[in-house]
Amino acid sequence: MIDTTGMITVAEAAKRLNLSIEQVRRKLREGKLRGQRIGNQWFVEEAESSAKKLQPLIARDVLSDLDGVRQQIARENPGVVYDAVAMVRKHRDEA
Repeated sequence: MIDTTGMITVAEAAKRLNLSIEQVRRKLREGKLRGQRIGNQWFVEEAESSAKKLQPLIARDVLSDLDGVRQQIARENPGVVYDAVAMVRKHRDEA
């Protein structure tokens, strides 16, 4: 039996790091996160999820700028329903 004590799933690491599951897998493959592959599944060292604060895919200032543009579009086009920032946030929350 393989000991996974101190390890968390990729999904849990993604939530803790505010990254997508694929971003966590990529960082594991690139050696930017410590973990272990057991069969077809990756496990991340739990300490990695709290010790490392990795950059999210989209920086907060970019999201803020995007939100400003969204608000401007909404003001100029009241009938248009297009909320890219909300879509990005929803996608992160679902991951």
